[in-house]
Amino acid sequence: MPIYESIAKAFPDLKIVMEHITTKDAIELLDKYDNLYASVTLHHLLITLDDVAGGMLNPHLFCKPIAKRPRDKKALLKAALKAHPKLMFGSDSAPHPKHKKESCGCAAGVFTSPIALQVLTQLFEEHNCLDNLNAFVSSNAQKIYNIHPKPKTIKLIKKDFVVPSIYEYKNENVVHMYAGETLSWSIED
Repeated sequence: MPIYESIAKAFPDLKIVMEHITTKDAIELLDKYDNLYASVTLHHLLITLDDVAGGMLNPHLFCKPIAKRPRDKKALLKAALKAHPKLMFGSDSAPHPKHKKESCGCAAGVFTSPIALQVLTQLFEEHNCLDNLNAFVSSNAQKIYNIHPKPKTIKLIKKDFVVPSIYEYKNENVVHMYAGETLSWSIED
């Protein structure tokens, strides 16, 4: 974090975005410097290092930067759920083939893109924060980057969705986060 602080101080008019933050300290910097912003991935809102390497190793949750401690996850989740205006969703979904994840030299990255909106909706609903979901997923980024894309609507419905165990991507088998589990939200076709 010292590098971000030194750049923020040296260039106060420069907008700096910390990509894919993983710590409580990074969240605290958002309120300390007017010119610092950040993105956070879905998996860093949900997992800690124990989920990756505690007990039985789960290579499909291995990512870089690596997931941290429970206090870090708690701070990231709290900021996301309240739609901190300087924090935005950053997908960073990584569809590595199953054989690259389940091998020596495990590929880093968690595959979430086909289920990210459903999982985020479920997460925000569980914490009674559905009203903040659009800001976290969309509006905050538009304000931070001062962009005005054409409006697009994605309709999520309260309907069970079973996450496929395997997803085929570029003729390779890829394992989703939550593979084989049931989510309580679906994207309406």
